[in-house]
Amino acid sequence: MVTTLKRLLIGRPLKTREIGHAKIGVIKGMAVMTPDALSSVAYATDQMELVLASVIGAASSKAYISNVLGFSMLGTFIIVALAFLLYFAYRSIIQEYPRGGGAYAIGLHDLGKYWGLSAASTLIVGYTLTVAVSIAAGIDAIGPVIPLIGHHKLIVNIVLTLMIMLINLRGTSESANVFVPFTYIFIGCILLLGATAVVKALIHPSSIHVPSLTGMHAVQGMGLFLFLRMFASGCSALTGVEAVSNSVPVFKEPSPARAQRLLLTLVVTLSVLFMIVSGTSMLHGLKYNPDVPLINQESMILFGTHGFGYIVTVIVSMSTMCILAIAANTAFTGCPALWSSMARDGFMPRWLLHKGDRLVYSNGIVFLTLISLILTIGFDAKVSGLMPLYGVSVFYTFSVSQLGMLVRTLRNREGKWVSRACGSGCGFALTAAACLIFGITRFTSGAWLVIVCVPLMVIMFSKIQRHYREIREELKYDFSRPLQPDRDSITLVPIASVNKSSVHALEYALANFKHVVAVSVIAQNSQEEADEVERTLRAQWERLNSGVRLVVIHSQYRSVARRIQRFVDLELDRYDPEDITVVVPQFITKKWWHTLLHNKTGSILMAWLVLSKSVKVIAVPYRLKR
Repeated sequence: MVTTLKRLLIGRPLKTREIGHAKIGVIKGMAVMTPDALSSVAYATDQMELVLASVIGAASSKAYISNVLGFSMLGTFIIVALAFLLYFAYRSIIQEYPRGGGAYAIGLHDLGKYWGLSAASTLIVGYTLTVAVSIAAGIDAIGPVIPLIGHHKLIVNIVLTLMIMLINLRGTSESANVFVPFTYIFIGCILLLGATAVVKALIHPSSIHVPSLTGMHAVQGMGLFLFLRMFASGCSALTGVEAVSNSVPVFKEPSPARAQRLLLTLVVTLSVLFMIVSGTSMLHGLKYNPDVPLINQESMILFGTHGFGYIVTVIVSMSTMCILAIAANTAFTGCPALWSSMARDGFMPRWLLHKGDRLVYSNGIVFLTLISLILTIGFDAKVSGLMPLYGVSVFYTFSVSQLGMLVRTLRNREGKWVSRACGSGCGFALTAAACLIFGITRFTSGAWLVIVCVPLMVIMFSKIQRHYREIREELKYDFSRPLQPDRDSITLVPIASVNKSSVHALEYALANFKHVVAVSVIAQNSQEEADEVERTLRAQWERLNSGVRLVVIHSQYRSVARRIQRFVDLELDRYDPEDITVVVPQFITKKWWHTLLHNKTGSILMAWLVLSKSVKVIAVPYRLKR
């Protein structure tokens, strides 16, 4: 029943060799990885104008308002330049780290362990907030249009989060098919808005106001700190750019080249859309309104509120609502990929490393969903108070990536390293300044949580790595110690590798039974990795010189317990159940929370054998001391 429901919801399991069908190109990548960045266009200009509202009086003229908004346009140009600096940095990161990881990878390898872990921590905070906040923002936007949704925001939020989770569990390509229309409709709407603004400006030049240097200089109350605050707020337009570098392996081959192409497409598209929204607002002197976003104001002015123009305005508004809601999909792609990279380095539980039935990081997707739902329910789907965390989190990771590329460039000094170093240096200065400004101006509004959460997360990741390192050292088998079985025996011994725990179980089997067969299942993400693991295992087995036959099975569906179960079923065709004994190696961790960091393959296998078969099952424990 459970299996049938699972197949109905997420589809049939894919074999490892079908990985090519699960990967995506640039067109689908725009729908999977860019909604978070593109959706920021809907509020970045608003955030800048919110800061500038303090220097705009109630009776200000249109010309004066446009002069004030000229600073927002200046900030837009600087942010666009920063976006291209980030592009060059992340383009190099994608080339250097094709397995993904982004700021975490370059921080870890070029700056040091704690730089990488702190960048990863802020990324995780940002991704979690992206899921909770973007879905809540989308529902808040749709609520006034559909009152039923507005009256049941929390329930709708939970349902929508679970729906996006299920869509992502079906695979990256399938989720892209769902979100492609919404993404490109939003892009088309903003481009239409920009084209209409240009045409109307040419037809009615008297209706627009272009700021002048003299007029901007005459703006009262505009100082450097206010401009920097505005710049930092507008930098929210760059959220989500990191996701591409975190998820390089999901692209079709050549993965790095396609990821770089998508990153360039994203930066260019984001820059154009951002300049359209900021430019149209400036030319028409549109002020910040907490009840009516600037995009809605612009569409009302350009298309009108009657007839066909009203229909276009509604489409623009609905596309904006949809892109805000599906911005969560970027986190569902980027965060599990980041966790997988961290698990590969030993900083996260191993069960976040491997892909599931549909060749996506299903454990990470479910885990992210649980965290975001806890956050959503805890704040009753009103998570706007946590928005200040975005700025500090995002720009800290940007700063780490820029600093990492600067250090790497100065260390290697290859090619045109001087120009690259200058670009990375400028990028670091701008992103670090934005991070610092966010931290100071939004400290009491919630940014202080980053200062508390990030060090705690870094400590947690370090403890996880230390645990895995201690386990590895304690399980490492000493080949100088000869294998001395007491007497013959017969049994099946499932092993993952040659370590103290598996050898301990093997010795027990040899001491008590006549014939012993060791069985090892290899479940890797590619055939090349599987072949390498098998070569290593067989080399260790030859050094062990146990005289026991080793059977190596490759699992196309990445399920260890299921393949061993199938092997036992085949043996039952040759032997009676009472003639078969399965000896299962198990190591017992010292602390209770250590058990959460390891797979439960042995327990699943024993439960299946005890409940479904009549064969003898013996668990041979090996107790860890640390």
